[in-house]
Amino acid sequence: MRIASLAAGLVIVFHGFVPAAAFANDGIRVWAEKVAGSDIPVSAVEATINAPAAVVWGIVSNCNDYKKTMISIADAKELSRDGDEDRAFTVVCQVTADLPFPLPDLTSVTRASHTVVPEKHYQRKWQYLRGDYEFNEGSWTVVAVDDTHSKATYRLRAKPKMPVPDSLLGSFQQGTMPKIMTKLRETAVVRAKTYVKPSPKPAPKPAAPAPEPTPVVDAPPAPPVEEAPAKTPIATEPE
Repeated sequence: MRIASLAAGLVIVFHGFVPAAAFANDGIRVWAEKVAGSDIPVSAVEATINAPAAVVWGIVSNCNDYKKTMISIADAKELSRDGDEDRAFTVVCQVTADLPFPLPDLTSVTRASHTVVPEKHYQRKWQYLRGDYEFNEGSWTVVAVDDTHSKATYRLRAKPKMPVPDSLLGSFQQGTMPKIMTKLRETAVVRAKTYVKPSPKPAPKPAAPAPEPTPVVDAPPAPPVEEAPAKTPIATEPE
């Protein structure tokens, strides 16, 4: 009975979403990318945001705040972080999705690779480690349009460990996409009001040149030693 009620609940939830094409307005574009051998596509959404790329990146790269910055998140926390945050680093996150009744919450632990080109291009790409899914993978990409605008792209392909038709699951993910982007826009615009662009880091000072070796001055040649004149033998008279 529980399995049947979960499946029925998902059908109700899925049918409660307007088809994705209806959300393709206000600059939010939604589409699906087919995956060979599966009815579950990659669901994607893209939009321009009135905030610098660094502001948007600060939101999508910090899973500790997902309960506040993303929709339908019951809990989220960062488990580990390693690497250079100015270039490339890895983050392990545990995120619990808050699904409508009668569906259970779904938890996943993922490892995300973050790559950064400051003020220009950012990407967060994650892989599934463990939890309540058969798979859960996707990415956030944020690209600077100019100093005050950016373009964000979100991709997701996930399947929970529940008896759900793949076609309905794909529809559910695509229907949720515009709401995720709308929430991101709202959060980024608020944060952009107090954002101060960091000063460029000073270039590292060049290493001091090695001191030039002290030239070796050849000592002047020693003056020639004058030999004493040979003594003239004194002739003796014969006796």
